[in-house]
Amino acid sequence: MSGLGVSSKRPASGSTTAVAASKQLPAAVVERVTAAIDESRDELIALVQDLVRIPSENPKLSGIADGGEARVQDRVEAALAAAGFSIDRWDAEPGRPDLVGTLKGTGGGPSLAVNGHIDVVPAGDPETWPYDPFGATIVDGMIWGRGASDMKGNVGAMIHAAVILQRLGIRLKGDLYVESVIDEETGGPGTRSTIERGYRPDFAIVTEPTGLVIYPVEGGLEWLRVTVTGVSGHSARRYRSVHAGGQGHAVNALEKGAKILAAVQDLERAWAVRKVHPLLPAGITTINPGVMAAGSGGGANGMPNIMTAVSNMPDYCSLELSLKYLPNESTADVRAEFEEYIHRVAQTDEWLREHPPTIEWGLRGVAFPPADTSPDHPGVQAIASGLTALGMPVEVGGFLAVTDIAWFAEAGIPAVIFGPAEGLGAHGADERVEIN
Repeated sequence: MSGLGVSSKRPASGSTTAVAASKQLPAAVVERVTAAIDESRDELIALVQDLVRIPSENPKLSGIADGGEARVQDRVEAALAAAGFSIDRWDAEPGRPDLVGTLKGTGGGPSLAVNGHIDVVPAGDPETWPYDPFGATIVDGMIWGRGASDMKGNVGAMIHAAVILQRLGIRLKGDLYVESVIDEETGGPGTRSTIERGYRPDFAIVTEPTGLVIYPVEGGLEWLRVTVTGVSGHSARRYRSVHAGGQGHAVNALEKGAKILAAVQDLERAWAVRKVHPLLPAGITTINPGVMAAGSGGGANGMPNIMTAVSNMPDYCSLELSLKYLPNESTADVRAEFEEYIHRVAQTDEWLREHPPTIEWGLRGVAFPPADTSPDHPGVQAIASGLTALGMPVEVGGFLAVTDIAWFAEAGIPAVIFGPAEGLGAHGADERVEIN
């Protein structure tokens, strides 16, 4: 999953609800499929090990030109092609391929995409790992290595599940798309590229590790920058600017930025009371201040050209924020609400009234739209039926991080986040996936 949010693999207390499946799967089909999966256990383990052993660090995070994603896609292609899937492979970015394997349906049924990403975050120093980060070592019933839980284990599982259906001759009415994509970890074009290429399923499952909790909703996420300008001056003459009738003309942009920051924190507290969602914990609509910088003049990257010193009154201040909003809110409405609030705050300050703050949205490309699939959607009910057939509880919750479900939602495609495993050690030096 993307490092741009925080996920509880089991949601916070009160943020899940049990649902009943609307249909029952034929017992004979369930028995055939589960028996075939049990019998091919070693095949699945070997596939996951192969995927983990191929380094595919996201080049945007690792700084290397070739993160190895193409070599992972070679292995994915081999598994799907051998089972009779038609293969479509293209570069979502130069040298970074997406891959979709298609199993055509018999007709008359809805299409389904199962989607997983094969880029991983950098492994870091191998000496900090208990085992080789790209060794896929099996210890204590777990496969250890970078990407094992996030999310090559589940990519292997979704491929293997699709292959088993084909192997058993179980024909689906609708088309099945197995999507292996790049660049999820930085919110890149992987899944969006599949949609732009024409893969628009009736329903999609993003197979991140959720512990088999169904997540049909996910809030939106925006990174933004609020910039305030002032008039520079020397601190020795500050006394001329801080009392009525003073002759100074300096305006400390850092102080004006602090006023904006305090107001943003007030807004965050108000949202925590007013904005609620039945599948998400209270207070999820956070506005986190991550960076505040002041100095002389604004550079192209939003930072001051010269960082301030205590002897100066800076004329430039930027405040970078991470803003989360509810699944049932629109991006446009949230942006408008925030901008109107900042405008009202500026009206209370003589300087800011005439020199209003500017707001830049989608900072560094981070702008994830929300996802809000109904728990009553037939796709959610179908997953519930599968869990019920296996004698497992059905839980529906709200996801706290951001994932590629955002891009399906943006395209108007109903989708959920759902997959086995618990995401053990994801992004850490103890990443592993349980063999169960």
